Amino acid sequence: MARDPNPLARWLGPPAKFLAILGGWWLLLLSFITCFEVLGRKLLGFSLQGVDEVGAYTTAIVSSLAFAWALVGKSHTRVDFLLGKLPAPLRALLNALAYALLAAVAVFATLRGWDVLDESLLFDAHSVTPLQTPLWIPQSLWLAGLAAFALVAVAYALHAAWLLLADRDRLNRLYGPITLDEEVELEAGAVMARTAGKDALP
Repeated sequence: MARDPNPLARWLGPPAKFLAILGGWWLLLLSFITCFEVLGRKLLGFSLQGVDEVGAYTTAIVSSLAFAWALVGKSHTRVDFLLGKLPAPLRALLNALAYALLAAVAVFATLRGWDVLDESLLFDAHSVTPLQTPLWIPQSLWLAGLAAFALVAVAYALHAAWLLLADRDRLNRLYGPITLDEEVELEAGAVMARTAGKDALP
């Protein structure tokens, strides 16, 4: 059975995916820099200084950049051992509530992130490290990821609330936890895409 696509994913999916890919390339670049740093220390006796600091910033930034794409792909963990046994109307209410709470958490995190950035700008805060990094730089990138996550979460929560009134069955299909059949279908689609890509090679 074909999946019922979420209409919001058509508009919010590409920019969210772009941010996640950007984070992935950043991690790849950091891994090469880290290898160079390790080899430089062991073999050549020099250090780039600050790779560990950049790695710490990267953990926070890349995580926030991926939040929105994880939401679009329904990759956030949900405990659903009881949800599937409930009546459909109650499931619809709980699914809508789950997205409303997620949106509230995302907005709260973004607001708190802005407070952190605003304080760093106010006091011209720098890291107490050899790099003396102006903290507004990593914090701005981190906040951008949180803001993207909040935008997607709020849009999904509003759509779920509308479906709660208009079409509860579709609400459960779009915003309920991913089912085993959907997981199998997604994996099969990914395998077929990889196979098609190999067949296209000369």
